[in-house]
Formats: sequence, C-alpha cells, structure tokens
Amino acid sequence: MIMTNCVPGTADGGLAEALLEPENAEQVALSGFDIGEARAELLDPDGWGTILGQFGQTTRLAVALTDMKGNLLGRCYNPQPVWNAARKGTATSSQDCPFCLAPHSPCNAVAEALITREMTCVQDGAGLSHVAIPLFLGNQPLGALIAGQVFAQYPQPLRLQRVAKYLGASQRELWNSSVHQVPVSPATLCVYAELLKSLGRAFLRQRFSAILARKLHETGQRYQLMIEGSNNQGLFTIDGSGSITSWNNGAERLFGYAESEIKNQDYSRLFTPEDILRGIDKRDIQMAEQSGWIEEEGWQVRKDGTRFLSKTVTARLGQAHTREYGRLLHDVTEERQAAEEVLQAQKLESIGVLAGGIAHDFNNLLTGILGGVSFVMAALAPDDPIREVLAMAKRSSLKAAGLVIQLLAYAGKGTLNVTRFDLSRLVSEILPLIQTSIPSAVHLELSLPAGLPWVEADSGEIQQVIMNLIINGAEAMDVIGGNLRVSTGSSARGLDREGLQESVYLEVRDLGCGMDEKTRKRIFEPFFTTKFTGRGLGLAAVSGIVRRLNGRLDVESALGEGSTFRVTFPTVPSQLPALESPPKSVRRGTGVILVVDDEPVIRSLASKILERHGYSVLSAENGQEAVDVFRAEADTIRAVLLDLTMPVMGGAEAFTLMNQMCPDIPVIISSGYSETMIRGQFSSALAGVIQKPYTFSELGEKVESILARNTENGNVTVGTSGS
Repeated sequence: MIMTNCVPGTADGGLAEALLEPENAEQVALSGFDIGEARAELLDPDGWGTILGQFGQTTRLAVALTDMKGNLLGRCYNPQPVWNAARKGTATSSQDCPFCLAPHSPCNAVAEALITREMTCVQDGAGLSHVAIPLFLGNQPLGALIAGQVFAQYPQPLRLQRVAKYLGASQRELWNSSVHQVPVSPATLCVYAELLKSLGRAFLRQRFSAILARKLHETGQRYQLMIEGSNNQGLFTIDGSGSITSWNNGAERLFGYAESEIKNQDYSRLFTPEDILRGIDKRDIQMAEQSGWIEEEGWQVRKDGTRFLSKTVTARLGQAHTREYGRLLHDVTEERQAAEEVLQAQKLESIGVLAGGIAHDFNNLLTGILGGVSFVMAALAPDDPIREVLAMAKRSSLKAAGLVIQLLAYAGKGTLNVTRFDLSRLVSEILPLIQTSIPSAVHLELSLPAGLPWVEADSGEIQQVIMNLIINGAEAMDVIGGNLRVSTGSSARGLDREGLQESVYLEVRDLGCGMDEKTRKRIFEPFFTTKFTGRGLGLAAVSGIVRRLNGRLDVESALGEGSTFRVTFPTVPSQLPALESPPKSVRRGTGVILVVDDEPVIRSLASKILERHGYSVLSAENGQEAVDVFRAEADTIRAVLLDLTMPVMGGAEAFTLMNQMCPDIPVIISSGYSETMIRGQFSSALAGVIQKPYTFSELGEKVESILARNTENGNVTVGTSGS
C-alpha cells in the first residue's frame, strides 16, 4: 500500500472553525450547540447524496462518505467498472477499505488524513488509487470523504490476476473492465480532491449553519450570534428600507468598511452596478420577507471597488414592529476557481488521451512507410537516381514522425528531441506548408536574414510556434487581406556575468482588427478564442513552449491597428550539421527471431527486414499467440521483437510469461512511446527498446547489437530494470 500526502493544506470548517476559536468559545457555549449530538445530522448520508452523486458524475470518480474508522456512511456513488467487476458477489469485511481491492495490507488513508489534517493519497496492490479528505468541525474530527478507484497508469495484468484469484472474480471480466477505464494521473486526482475538499467544506458549513440557526432560535440567541459570532463570515443586519443597522468584524474584513463608515448607509452600495439596475437589492428583502430565509450566490463590491463572489443567506428576524433582516456572506471565489480548474484539467486530459491514441495509430502507419522506403533504399546502389526520390520520402516521413513525438509529448507519453538550428532556416522550411493554410487574400512579407545565432530546442516545438503565430495573424486579416510581415533577427537580450547575452527573435505583424486590453490579457488562456470555430489551444501552446525554453513573448495590439507578436529565444553556439551517413552494407545474422505485432503491415515489414539481415522469422499477431509460439519454439528462438499495445494480450503480460519460461531470452519492445515510459511498465529487465517508426538499418543494428551483447554476457538478459 503506497500512501502520500496529496496536497498539503489545513482542513478547517470555515464558519465552524471561526466559531470555535478561543475568542468565540463563550458564544458557542451559550448557544448550547453539542457537536457530538449533531454528528449524525452533520454526516447524514441522505443529505450528502446529491453533492456526492453530482461530483461522481462530473469527475467520473467513485466517491463516498465515511466515519472516522473509514467505514462507509451510505453508499458509494459512481463505482468504477473494475471495482464492480472485482467485488461482484463478494462480501467486504468491515476491516477492509471500501475502495481497495488488494487485501494484503490495511488501508489507513482515512486515519492518516484525520491525524495529519491533510488529504492523503493511497494506491493499493491492484494499482487503484484513491484520496481521503478529512472533515473537521473546528478542531473536532467528524469523518472523511474518499474519492478515486482509478488507475494512475495502464493496469498491470499480474496484479489484476492476483486480485481476481483472491476475490474469486473472473480474470477476463476484470481485465476487460480495467483496460476500458481511462487512467487518471496523481496530479489530476489531487485537483479533483481539492474541488471535493472545497465542496465538502461548503456543504458542512451549510449543514452546520442550518443546525446552529435552529439551535439558536430555540434558545433565543440567534440574533446575537449572527451579529457577534463569526470573524470569518460577513454578518450584518438591515432594516426594511435596506439601511445597515449592525456590522461585524468579518464583514469589515470582507468589504473593507469599518462599522462607523457603513452603519445607517444603504446596503445597495455592496452590490454591483448591474445588480442595482436589476433591482436585486430590493428583491432580496422582498423574498426574505415572504419566505423567511433565502440562499443565493452573487458578486459583491468592496470599498476599493474590487469584487468577490459570495454565497449569501438572508434571514427574516424579529417581529413586524421590529423587523430586520440578517445577511450572512461567505467568499466562495476560490471554490469556484477550483471548480473551473477541474473542468479545464478534464478538457486537457481528454485532449491528451485523444492525442495519444492518434499518435499511436499514426506511428504504426509511419513505421510501414519509413521502414518500406529504407528497405528499398538498402537494396539500391549508392549512385542509383531513384535513391534521391526515396530520400525525399524518407525525410518527409521523419518530419511526420517528429509531429507524432509532439502529440505524444502533449499526451504525456513522449520525449522531446532537442537539437541546434538556425531560426531563419527553420521558418523557411516550414513556409510551404503554412502557405496552404492561410487565406488567399493574405500575402507573406518575409525578412529572414541568414547566419543568425542558433537556438537549442525541439525543432518540432518551434515549428508549432511559427505555424500558430503566422496562421493566427493571417486569420486576423482574412476579411481585409494585405501583407503579413514575418521577420527574424538577433538582439542583445540582457547582461549576465560574462557580458552581453545574445538572443534571436521571430516577429509576426498583422494589419487586422487588433485587440482591446481585456482580450489581449486572455489570448494565452486554454480554450479562450474569438473565432467562431476556434479551439483556443494555439496561443496557449505557444505560451507554454516559450516559457519552457526560458524565452520571452511580447504582444502589442490596439483596436483597428493590428497586432504584433514577438517571440525571443536564448542562443547557443552554432554547430555543423550532421552529414548523412553513406549506406552501410547489410551484415548477416543467424538464428530465429519472433516478431509480434497486431498490425499486419508492420509484422510483414519487420519480418522482411530481419530476413534480409539473415535471420529466420516466426510471427504472431497478439501476445497470446506469441506465448503459444514461444512455448513451442523456445529452444530455437534467439530473440523476440514485441509490440507493446495489442488486443487479447498486451506486450507487458506476454513479456512476463515468456520471461518466466526462459529468463535469458532477449526481448526488444517496439513502440512509439519513450524508452523511459516503456521500462517503467516492466518488473524485469528488458534487452532493449526500439521506437517506432524505425528504418531498415535501425532495426537490423538494434537486433544485432543486442544479440552480440547477450552472447558476451553469457546469455544473461541485458537492460535496466523498470521496477
């Protein structure tokens, strides 16, 4: 059982904690409020059902309320498919965590959260993660909220096999449920937990306020406590005309007015001008008079003119001849921001999953193209004129592979390829592609001087910056047309200890409609766009890339005067471009290689390449078939080329089974994902990794080097443990 503090933070009870501070202890005692007696009402499962159900549906996490021992209070909302499959027909012990599947070590997440007063993340032996969020009222613990039942990464078959065997569940049903469940990263789970923490606090405050209000009403002290009891809430009273009659310290902190400044003033000055025009201030008094109690959210205005979002309760107080209205306000601006951040994280994660899936399929296509081209080139004479045409196709395939690497990096499954290059040359190379994407009425005016200092970065990322800025500027001029100026250059970026530090820049200047200040401040926000069909991701990606490279991004714009975007990058010493190596003669290997891939084109291509290098080849289209072939031919197979993602049985599980039969067999994983990520999925050593797409020579050299290394080490598998 892996346990970590998810996001440090003090669990408090908002209004409740304020009321339980030393200076307020006497007022609480006078109210006659007993937290022990109210515990059952505060943690009433039916009362929490709506908020937990909505949270589970929105975030797609399982969520539940527990007591201080971690036992469920009510049911689990939105249980995950893998949890349902594992727990089907299995009675859980009262000592088991309701969100864990692996039973070998007790889950102390709730206890740890209540001790530390911090959210605590755990991962059980099956790979499922969940987070425990402590619930406190003042300094007294009440229980906890738990959410999760999600994988942090792709599920591991052996773990699930052990769980299925222990629980008596169907292994196939458990596996099928697992692979269709989208993993949620620990960082995203913590963002969700922050939202649940805010929602739980707010709901606990609401229930406490209702109980407290009833208690105070029963003891005749409600009015006194509303005025004097809380320093964390804005509490004040008004008469029937809206004039403020009392004002507490919390209201002074929220609004900035001292009681002497605000008393006897109309409370409409606390509303926004828009709400005053709509008559919201008068409506609140009328509704409170009619119903006795109203609760709403709205924007409030401080003394300095700034605004905050408040949750406000207005209550009717006193008899007709002494009628007043009490207003209790709580600043919920941060809570709403947390909810928006969760929504944004969901969008980004969904896009990342989509990008990863597209990149995986595209990599398979590129492997067939690039491998086939390099196969033919290897068979041609060095002076054959066809080689030039094939070399063009090879270069285009490698550029496409670079775009796939970008998709994988965006999805969190790839690595960047950092090189040094001339910015002017890179812009020139990508312009033909950009020309087809801009309106015909827009003409590019170029100033791209040669011999600029070089930039060290991933060229694919810089291409993304170039394309986004030029296309964005061209679309701003779509209606009026004209010249879009694109220029590069060098300048002194600033002084350091060694003297002047040079930089290079890319500047894109359009003559479009321009932007006002409000729009200019938001253009780098994800999903913000002024275009009818836009996604709002282009400039957000530009900002992230520039920031990661320690660059600078400046924008100048005014309505009717167009916009200028200037991106500045630090420079590095130039280096000579690498010369393309002359084709090597094909070295002959011996022995049998097992090729495993679910894509027929890749399976056939890899087989032909290896046969051309002198090897005999056996093939399989999935992990299960590979295990069967390996079991029958283990004595003759020298190495295995194994795809990672396949139906029926994936590469990780097939590797484990083959390694159990023959621990010394060299297994080479073939995948588009980074080697670091691939090795992290295996509990045993790998002989090597070859990334898709690969060429004729790359595959031959990889197999040759690994077999040679395996022989030198006395048939001991070579590699770094991924555990």
